[in-house]
Order: sequence, then C-alpha cells, then structure tokens
Amino acid sequence: MPNILRETLEDGLYLLRFDRPDSSVNIFDLETLAELESHLDAIVSTGPAIRGLILTSAKPSIFLAGADLHAIRKMNTEEVKTFIQRGQDVFNKLAGLTFPTVTAVHGAALGGGYEVCLACDWRIASTDPATKLGLPETKLGIIPAWGGCTRLPRLLSVPVALDIILGGKVLPAKQALRIGMVDEVMPREHMLVAARRWLERGKHPHGIAHSAPVNMVVDAVIAPSARHDVRRKTHGHFPAVEKALEVVLKGSSSWNEKDSLEREREAIVELIAGDTTRQLMNLFFLQEKAKKFSVPNTPREVTPVSRAAVIGAGVMGAGIAQWLSSRGVPVILRDVDAERVAGGMGKIAGLYAAGVRSRTFTEREARTGLDRVSPAAAVVPLTRVDLVIEAAVEKMDIKKVIFQDLDQRVREDAILATNTSALSITELASATRHPARVVGLHFFNPVHKMQLVEVVAGRATAPEVAQRAVQFAQRIGKLPVLVKDSPGFLVNRILLPYMAEAGALFWAGADMTAVDHAMLDFGMPMGPLRLVDEVGADVALDVAATLAAAFPDRLRVPDVLPALEGTGLLGRKVGKGFYKYRKGGEASPNKTAIKLRPPRLPKPPAHDEIESRLVLLMINEASRCLEEGIVASAGEIDLAMVMGTGFAPFRGGPLRTADTMAITKVVEDLTRYAETAGPHYAPSALLQDMAKTGKRFYDD
Repeated sequence: MPNILRETLEDGLYLLRFDRPDSSVNIFDLETLAELESHLDAIVSTGPAIRGLILTSAKPSIFLAGADLHAIRKMNTEEVKTFIQRGQDVFNKLAGLTFPTVTAVHGAALGGGYEVCLACDWRIASTDPATKLGLPETKLGIIPAWGGCTRLPRLLSVPVALDIILGGKVLPAKQALRIGMVDEVMPREHMLVAARRWLERGKHPHGIAHSAPVNMVVDAVIAPSARHDVRRKTHGHFPAVEKALEVVLKGSSSWNEKDSLEREREAIVELIAGDTTRQLMNLFFLQEKAKKFSVPNTPREVTPVSRAAVIGAGVMGAGIAQWLSSRGVPVILRDVDAERVAGGMGKIAGLYAAGVRSRTFTEREARTGLDRVSPAAAVVPLTRVDLVIEAAVEKMDIKKVIFQDLDQRVREDAILATNTSALSITELASATRHPARVVGLHFFNPVHKMQLVEVVAGRATAPEVAQRAVQFAQRIGKLPVLVKDSPGFLVNRILLPYMAEAGALFWAGADMTAVDHAMLDFGMPMGPLRLVDEVGADVALDVAATLAAAFPDRLRVPDVLPALEGTGLLGRKVGKGFYKYRKGGEASPNKTAIKLRPPRLPKPPAHDEIESRLVLLMINEASRCLEEGIVASAGEIDLAMVMGTGFAPFRGGPLRTADTMAITKVVEDLTRYAETAGPHYAPSALLQDMAKTGKRFYDD
C-alpha cells in the first residue's frame, strides 16, 4: 500500500496526502522518499500548466514525525550517508520546482517533517493543540541534515534559527507563526482553501539575500557570542549542538547552499557513530515506550479521569493544579483556610503569567486555564471528581487523617492518590476502607518543567487503579514509571545516597564548590549540595531519616542536615543553606554553613575521587532497585533518573553508565571504596553476580 496519495484538485493543482498504512504516524524512510520523488516527477511530467502543489496529511495528530529513527539506529555509516543524501536530493527536487508549493500542516511536523516544509514555498498550520513544529534533532544527538541547518537561517535569520536548532525546540503553531516558521494559522477545515490562496502568490523569494554585510555580521558578531553560549551551556558534553552551530554559521556566512548541505551530511555521519548519539536515541525510545506503557494484565482502555481535586495549596499542590488545568482538567484546589488557598491561587496565576511571557500560553489560554481551578477554603462536595491528589505536608499521621476523611466523601470508583516522595503507600492505604483505590502519584518539582511521574502501587493497589493513574499521567503529558511501594520509591531511593555522601564529604572537609563542580563536570544539571538547597534541608532530612530507618546497614543521615535545619539554613526558600542566594545574583558559598562543620581533614578527596564515589553510589543503589523489582527494567530506572533528576542524559542513566564503565570495573571500585571510605560502598549482589558472569544491563 502507498504511503502517499496523489490527487488532482482541479486543472493544474495537485495534492499529496501522507498516510502511512497501518500506522498512526507518518515517517520518512527510503520507501517514502522514493514515493515522494516519484510523485514529483509525475506531476512535473504533466506539462507547463501546473498551478501549484499542496502537501498535507491524513493522520489525526501527525503531519510528519521525521526520519525513521528505528531504521537509522540499525544503519552503518555508509547506509546513514546514503539515507541522508537521498533525503537531501528529494527535498532539493521539491525546493527546485518551478511552480509554487505549500504545506498544510495539521499535527506534529518534527525534524524531517518540518524540513520538508522548509523545502516548500509556503507553510500554513492548523490551530489544533496537536500541531507543533520544530527541529528536535540535537536532543537526539544529531543535527537537522535534510536542509534544516541550511534553509531555516535563510527563512528566519541566523540568531532565531540558532535558537530553534541548538535548543531542539518544538513550538505550537501560533508561536511558530510569530517567529516566521509558518505563514498563517487557521482551523483545520479551512486549510485547503487557504493553501490555494497562498499558491496564488507564486514562488517564495526565499529569505535574506547574500551580501557582504550579512557575512560580516555573522562572522564578527553572531559567531563569537553563539560559540561562547554553547560552551557555557554544554560543557562540551553535547557534540551535536556544537556541530549544528558550526554548520549554521559557516553556511550563513558563505550562503552557498550546496556546501552547507554537504556540511550537514558530514556532521550527521560523524555524530551518528558516537556514543552520545546512541545514548540520547536510547533515551528517546525509552520516552516513547513510557508514553505507550500499560500496566501488565490490565485492560488497555479503562475509565478515564475527567475531573480532579488537589488537597494542599503549597508549592507542589499549586503546581499540580496548574498543570492539570493547563491540560484541560477541571480541578478543585482545597486547603484548610482562605489564606493558604489564596496563596496557592497566586502561585497558579504566577505560573500562567510566566507562561504568557514565554509564549507558552496566549492570554486567552491562561485565563481559560485559571478558570478551570476552583479554590476551596471550606469543605466542598467531591462526588463529581474521578481523582483526588493529596499534596499536604510529608507527615504520615496528617496524611492518614486526610485520607480517612476523603475515603468517606468521594465516589467508590474515585482514585485516592498521594504526592508523597517517600512515605509508604501501603501504610497510608490501610487507613481507608478501600485500600485498592489508593495509589502514589509522585510529581517532581517544578511540576511544569519535570516530565516524570512515579506511579507507585501499594500492596493493595488494584492493577486497574494503577492503569488509570498511568493513563492519566500520559494524558496530561507526563512520562509515567510504574514503581513498587518501597521507602523512597525509585528516584529518591537512588538520589539520597548520592546527596548524603556529598553532605558527608563536605562535613569531612571537602570544599562545597569542589563537590558540586565535580558533578557538574560529570554532566549533572547542578551539584548535589546545591540540590539540597533547592529541595530544602528540612525535606532532605525527612527523606534521609525515612530511608536510613529502612536501610540502616548502608544509609545514614549525614550530620550536616540536622545542623543546617537546626540553624535555619534550609536552602533557597529562605535565601541561605550551603549557599547564599540574592535575587538576580549568583549563589555564593555560605560561610555560616562552613563554620558548622568540625575541623577539616588534612587532605580532602580530589576531584576525580569525588566524582567516582558519588556516581558509583547511584549505580549501586540503582542495581539494588532492579534486584528488588522496584521497577521492571533497567530502562525504566535510567529514564526515571534522567527525567526526574537530570542525570547526565548523554550518559544514558546510571545503569547505562555502568555498562559503559564495565561492570567488573564498577565492582572493583566499589570494593576498594568499601575498604577505604566505608562499608556502605559494598557492591550489590546483582553487580557482583554480573561481574562474575560477564552480563550487562543492556543487550543492545
């Protein structure tokens, strides 16, 4: 069956409709590229009276999702080179047509899907929320190589194109319109009429003309600043960003399209062979898997969640309520008094205002979203809600009282969820009459930025309830990971030993900036001591105490946490912790925190040892989580750590990192540190067995 259908709309006007058979997604593989070229040749052969060509899609939410990444991952270097060349040749043929062309985009047009739009004269898009356009390739460790790095700067300007390409950005239609990525936005039902109108304009002038002043601006002004920004942001860990930058800069300074396309090909062929690209593509496939995940042995289709309530209007409760409302879910925001509810509504309004400033929302979308939140400072009926998310203080006795009350006031088919980060779902459920409907929905802070949600199943949680929670997370645009109820669940269980050891290193005399810089150099988004400040020393202490009680043989509360809490150095929320925080200024080491610790060791650990010890503790704890069945696979652990903590994505996650290091080396180093730094470094039974048998966490 064909991937592309050709229609003659009227004399001299043609339409190509992408519709990959037996698939919800249109992609470009060699077969589809050949079909596109064949259709173009057939249209050209009809004679000189051609008035124009429209490209569109039959899919409900996808225009074109780009190149077939599954196929690319299996290609050798020569096959990749051939594939990229083929795409460039076909898109060049489209761009070189003597008659006007327009893409009518409904749904996602990503990567190669947007590059085919760039090869056309005009681009129109639907107003549907599913319509998004962009070039996300750098997030996969590659670059736009079917003309994206060459044509987008000519369409938008070099600085704007660099912002899209280097950031791997994907934009909704209206935002794409504002910067010129599309020419018009309208309802889907009007697009074909609009497409005819754009074709009447003829061929596009295709951007800025080549000139000496343009070259001078690119070389003298844009290039140095862009290179500095890239080095500062990537620390050399993301070669695709650096390659994309150079391809765009060189192509835009010379304005030679043929040379620029050749640089695109050379860059992607080099990148595709690198470890960073493999790890980033692996993560992409893990994300795609999470979007489609179903709880085993449950029906795929379960009763959806349409209305929700959030109990607790603090930072997390307000953040969850705002996210739900922005995704079309009516939500009640409840707290114990009007002042706290007002504070929560203020936080929600602030999030929407920030979204308007960043053009994530229009003014109208922000107002509509805010209207979906119903503040409640008194007891209100909850019989219409399908899901209640409790986001109160992290105290089990308080949560039990809340759940006992909720258990009496919601429908029997409603889900009761808690946003706890470490407390037992099973124990909390025991306070209710219907423990089967209690589940953990652990969102991460800040909710509007963090994609991960841990769906935590207690011992009594019904599989169908877990499935409804998973589907709800997917519906609101989050990535769910199903986790077994255990102290700290998954992410905090792995992260806590890392943070505790960083605190212990500081307490023993290590310089706080040395500890943090070691992990920044490794690729973490922030150092572990800075992370404690972000979380809050009091919150970190609660989690540490929970986990230390559960695993006393290897986890302990670092002395620095009670010392910080006792002196009010709780972190960023109070302006001081390990660091001091000034509004609009850089964080600086807090001398008061330094004075809390006992006399320094004569020789604190060196940079490499700090990095090694902290990374190995995460690997060790991650292996224990897999050994204990906290999650079902190594991939779920790595996805959770990257999406929930920012674990260096170019390394693929802690268990991918272990495979890269070699399991035997991991066990050797852990054994050595167990002798020199403490028994909590003793390698897990799983790691020891893998070292003996030569196994890896991944077979690919």
